[in-house]
Amino acid sequence: MRKILLATAGVAATLALTQAPARAALVFTDSTFTNVSGTFNAAIDQTDGLKWVSPNIATGDTFGTISALCNGVGGACHGALAGLDWATKFEVAKFETDVGIPLDVFNEYPIHIGVDLLSPLINQLGPTHAITIPLVSIEDFLGGITNDGLTLGVPNTSYMYHIHADVGLLFDSEAAFRDGAGNGFAELPATKGWFFATPTTSGIPESSTWAMMIIGFAFVGFSAYRAKRNRLDDAIA
Repeated sequence: MRKILLATAGVAATLALTQAPARAALVFTDSTFTNVSGTFNAAIDQTDGLKWVSPNIATGDTFGTISALCNGVGGACHGALAGLDWATKFEVAKFETDVGIPLDVFNEYPIHIGVDLLSPLINQLGPTHAITIPLVSIEDFLGGITNDGLTLGVPNTSYMYHIHADVGLLFDSEAAFRDGAGNGFAELPATKGWFFATPTTSGIPESSTWAMMIIGFAFVGFSAYRAKRNRLDDAIA
């Protein structure tokens, strides 16, 4: 019994040192993206309207291949990646902040134990890599290479992971990093994960938005007419 109590105290102490996430769940909208390469899962950032996707493209593609395909203004892509923009590490950081991944003072989401915040996003956009350790855990990774300059001689990578422990959620762990010199998965060929953001759709009003705008303009016009008519009536009186 004493050993059980000591073990329980050790787990509690570990959890006490781990800062809890700021939110209980991520906030984004499930979506898809389709181009000549196929259809991929995407996630729409509800704050700025950007649609994010990590497409699986041709095996053997390298950082140089992507650079050649995405050398347009602002990282705009063509060919197999037409319709996509290659994200910077700052855009990745903003996206993760918008959808609810809490940050620390180093602009990272360090290792957290006993929580499951990242799985919805990892499952929607990936996972781009998975490791199964029988009777121990399943580790899901979502990795991507940004179009920023090299970090320590290799492409800058942004990635996150969630470890599903077989013994239960209490022992799960996860983390997210926006800046680094490779995590062993994101820097591999493009089929292992690249972050892209599709052009924003937030500036194109939906039909319901157009209807509300028309009603609003009509109300403003009618109000201006009433005010002018009242001034004329007062002048005549």
